[in-house]
Amino acid sequence: PRKKFAAAAVGGRIYVAGGSARTAAVEEYDPVADAWRVVSEAPRRRYGCAGAGAGGVFYVAGGVAVSGDGARALGAHVCAGSVDALHVASGTWARPRALPGGGCVVGACGVGDHLYVVASHAVELSFWRWHGGAGRGSDLRAGGGWVALEAPPMPRGSVGLGMAVRVTMAGIGRETVTAVMSAAAVRGHNAAGAGPFEGMVLAYDIAGGKWSRAPDLPPGFRRAACAGVEC
Repeated sequence: PRKKFAAAAVGGRIYVAGGSARTAAVEEYDPVADAWRVVSEAPRRRYGCAGAGAGGVFYVAGGVAVSGDGARALGAHVCAGSVDALHVASGTWARPRALPGGGCVVGACGVGDHLYVVASHAVELSFWRWHGGAGRGSDLRAGGGWVALEAPPMPRGSVGLGMAVRVTMAGIGRETVTAVMSAAAVRGHNAAGAGPFEGMVLAYDIAGGKWSRAPDLPPGFRRAACAGVEC
């Protein structure tokens, strides 16, 4: 079983990776055949990672790297701002450059050929776009790069020491990135002045380069996931 794993749709199929110390298997779900199969082995076992699909590539970002057999063999070290990229058609992996300036990827989604990620730097958030070039494995390293974008606006005191931020992202068409934001105090830490919240929805206009506030999720949707559908 997997927990806190990466998942994304690429080419009409769903891919999952990470979330287990026992296996590095990447699984593919074909909705037409209603069947799962293992299609690859990830170069690193990750827990708490984010997934995204863009330009025929399945991206697995952030989280903690785990190894060994069984829950006690987690010997974890942080993957933080690193990304592994599976070119689905060829089955080859590449490792794009790590996120500039450090930080831990806390949310990711794909829009068109681009990967968008939100990263946490303990006291602030940052927002980035990655373009992986033509889509072949080697191009993911040499033909693309990270671009810093406007950081998502957060309520005062919600990002900082003693606070944990959760971000779920989805692309809407080719023009919008949406993000569902939540924040809570970390157990054992005194986050004075910070207010926990759930379900704040933000929308990023790709052409305009700006975030805007959308209506919050209804009460009761705790730790919600999201997906985008054009209507």
